[in-house]
Amino acid sequence: MKNITFFLAIIFLALGSTVKAQTEAQKVEMCSKIAGQEATYVKDIIVDLPAAQGNEKIPSSKTTLILRKDNKYRITICTDDDSPGRGYVQLFDNETMMASTYNVSTGKEIKGFDLDCQKTGAYHFIVQFLEGKAGKAVIIISFLKKL
Repeated sequence: MKNITFFLAIIFLALGSTVKAQTEAQKVEMCSKIAGQEATYVKDIIVDLPAAQGNEKIPSSKTTLILRKDNKYRITICTDDDSPGRGYVQLFDNETMMASTYNVSTGKEIKGFDLDCQKTGAYHFIVQFLEGKAGKAVIIISFLKKL
């Protein structure tokens, strides 16, 4: 009897993992479509961050990717419908912010931006959620064309 219970538990865990993976794949596919038909998928970043507690720093996720000179890229963010916070992504070249889907001074949010890459190198994608709320989001990096 213990063996059957253990076996059933393993099956349920495996099915649960499969369902979650399919859900993430569906989110990536939907966000890729928002990037447009002219965009070729390069990489996705899946983010799931907790809410900030008290006066602590707002949680963030940092991903570093190598982008190539003379390529045009599109960065798109899609926040989950059931996410308490709205996500935004900032792109940094070393310490310089090159672009963001959120403008702090105006409060304006956009779904994404295009980047004309001027030099090959490491670029940092920082993802956070407004007001330090918890949130889930998918970021899609797409190739558009050679410059």
